[in-house]
Amino acid sequence: MSDPFGQLDDLLTHVWGRLARGARVSDDPFRFVTLATIGTDGPEARTVGLRAADRDAGTVEVHSDLRTAKVRALSRDPRAALLLWDAAAQLQVRLTLTMTLLPADPARWSAVPPSSRLNYGTDPAPGDTVDAPEDVTRTPEIERFIVLSGCVRVIDAVSLSHDPHRRAVFTGTVGHWVAP
Repeated sequence: MSDPFGQLDDLLTHVWGRLARGARVSDDPFRFVTLATIGTDGPEARTVGLRAADRDAGTVEVHSDLRTAKVRALSRDPRAALLLWDAAAQLQVRLTLTMTLLPADPARWSAVPPSSRLNYGTDPAPGDTVDAPEDVTRTPEIERFIVLSGCVRVIDAVSLSHDPHRRAVFTGTVGHWVAP
């Protein structure tokens, strides 16, 4: 395969391909990513599963329990970032996003594997204090499922496998090289 960091157009295609693969392939390095939001006390980051990536729409998607801190944070301020890292390729991608909260719908819910549905409906709610770990039960309910749809505003891609490192920033389809 040719070097995606050779041309800006090739790199943008490569990044969107990696995002799509991460959403589709469970053991891809871009499957579990870091989502950063702005909480009441400042930045908050957590690992989430990348569930969809649509280059034509310019969106990525993750799922959550409606009652989580990340959903509350995004309700107050829709700005977010995703950080993706592939250690083998030495590739870092940062996405600057504006998130939209999409209430549960039967079509998306039916596409969630039954084992994954268990993550959308713990009792008590995520973040609530419990006396012991075994006090948590899992009761999946479509009403507790929410889609976090991110409109990608900026893509920042860095290759640490090049010497010197290479970095490009894209706003929409317009990209430029920047110093790493």
